Amino acid sequence: MNKILVFYDHFTPAWKAGGPIRSLEELLRKLSSKFNFLLICSGYDYNEDHGLIHIEFNKWTNWENHAQVLYNKENTTHLKTYKKWIYESCPDKVYINGLFSLYYNILPLLAAIRSTKTKTNLQIIVAPRGMLHPAALKQKWVKKKLYLTFFKVFGLPKKIHWHATDSQEAEYIRSQFGNVKISIASNFPNYFEFLKSPSKEKGSLILGTIALISPMKNHLEVLKSLKTIPYNITWHIFGPVKDTSYWKDCESFIRTLPENIKVEVHGPVTPNAVSEALEKIQVFILPSKSENFGHAILEALSAGKPVITTDTTPFTDLTEKQAGITIPIHTLSQSLSSSIRQFADMSQHELETFQISARNYALSRFDTASLIQDYERLFTSQ
Repeated sequence: MNKILVFYDHFTPAWKAGGPIRSLEELLRKLSSKFNFLLICSGYDYNEDHGLIHIEFNKWTNWENHAQVLYNKENTTHLKTYKKWIYESCPDKVYINGLFSLYYNILPLLAAIRSTKTKTNLQIIVAPRGMLHPAALKQKWVKKKLYLTFFKVFGLPKKIHWHATDSQEAEYIRSQFGNVKISIASNFPNYFEFLKSPSKEKGSLILGTIALISPMKNHLEVLKSLKTIPYNITWHIFGPVKDTSYWKDCESFIRTLPENIKVEVHGPVTPNAVSEALEKIQVFILPSKSENFGHAILEALSAGKPVITTDTTPFTDLTEKQAGITIPIHTLSQSLSSSIRQFADMSQHELETFQISARNYALSRFDTASLIQDYERLFTSQ
């Protein structure tokens, strides 16, 4: 049984990093009967300086009988520590989630590349997790450009087997690194039961968003659109603040909204409370600048919540499937406003049609058996 050593910044019981954690959870659950997984991550949640509770630092811990997890207490820049982890684990593959994290992407990658000099059959897999999307690269672009330049100058891309979650991400990888080895395997979905929604009246709407609060998620654009709408709209915002300066701009704008627009800010929501959050809303809205997979969007759709999002996410066909509305990113401002108005104009019966379509769309989007085969190819290819 192939042994896979996984690196990522955060893992359950951490939850504030959102989708990538859920991706790893589902991957381990679905594939642990076929591969022996070890995972190294931080012992802290996203943007937290106190350790995770109910875990032991720097000790291999059994997680649900699907993987052994090491929660690292102190981040280190000593490359020998990472080489030691790889040497002692003796993996067949090193699987790195992300590109730009110093402690759980860059240093593990350098250590793995050095380890191939003595363990010649060791293979390195890197999953960019949407970080090569053009919109994502614009965030802190100077540091990213410098790193990618270094990456290419030293020929590192061709030493890696790249994992793309869809054909679009594969193109982003090729646009950066040229003709490199790429395998495509989508993330495993996490579905909810069909959830009830508050009753709907024409001329009103209850929106909801569950996401990190940052410019990538376009909260401020939603607020600007809401200000132009004469209907009674309530927007529930769930999620931790990633960019405090951006959130201050949002808070300032909230104070300028007319009385018919209500914004309720709930803060971070734990995975166990997501269903309760979704039950508060009628329509999910997340007009991201980019989404690699969009776990929150898929979960909302599976719960029967129509979604308003952008064509820079994987959900480009929501409008034609009557599962929501997909907005062209280049017409974001006007399209957001018209989309919200369209849902606000709906009757209860009209909304129910979208709710059923949203649920059916989510359930028909993935074939678990095929996904398992894709990952078997990824983790066994030479």
